[in-house]
Amino acid sequence: MDRRGWIAFLLVLLAIGGAIVGWNAWIEAEERADASRREARRAERMREAEARVARLIEESRALMPEVVEGVALGLTIDEVRAARRAIAPAGGASREGLIMMEERLSNGGQAMYGFDRQAQRLVQVQVLSMLPTTRAISPHLTAMRDTYGTPTGVWDCPTTGGVPTRRFTWRRSYTTVSDVFLIYGDRASVTLYIATSEQIGRSLQMASCVAVPAERIDQFPVASPEQLQQVQGGR
Repeated sequence: MDRRGWIAFLLVLLAIGGAIVGWNAWIEAEERADASRREARRAERMREAEARVARLIEESRALMPEVVEGVALGLTIDEVRAARRAIAPAGGASREGLIMMEERLSNGGQAMYGFDRQAQRLVQVQVLSMLPTTRAISPHLTAMRDTYGTPTGVWDCPTTGGVPTRRFTWRRSYTTVSDVFLIYGDRASVTLYIATSEQIGRSLQMASCVAVPAERIDQFPVASPEQLQQVQGGR
């Protein structure tokens, strides 16, 4: 190969080498750009999640009864402990995906707190109490309407832990309030259940709840002695 041929050959090699270097530089630049875009999307999702939690805390705090003052959905376990110093791990209460804690209240009732196991944030509050007789249901519901307005849903739920219940729900943007009645004989237990709207929706579905027509609003389902005995025997 003469001198001109060598020069041409070297120029081709240099061009190929430059192209390879340029290609590698372009790949590296694209990878950096992709990483930046992924980080930007992750940061945006974090900001959106934090904003949702902040709105959930603000909305649900206004819906909590005085007996659990200081509590709001979306708070961490440590934040709830700081507000409710009497809470303790719930013995024997287990819910899939939840960490359960309980508190004995000054009025004789009981509060149950469910924290998402992964996020470690409060997603549900249940306040359990007894009504003296079934005649107390009507004034109780009147007080609930005065507090939360007209219910957005009324449900009969035949499979709430093996017994039938009647539920009234008040749905907000992120939070839903539910009053759950268990009637047996002339007695009634009522559970004020405040949770994320998604959590309440899953609960209604799991209990096979159906909407109650207007003509049956005053006809509450009643648990039979056999149903109660079966549930108590399974504990």
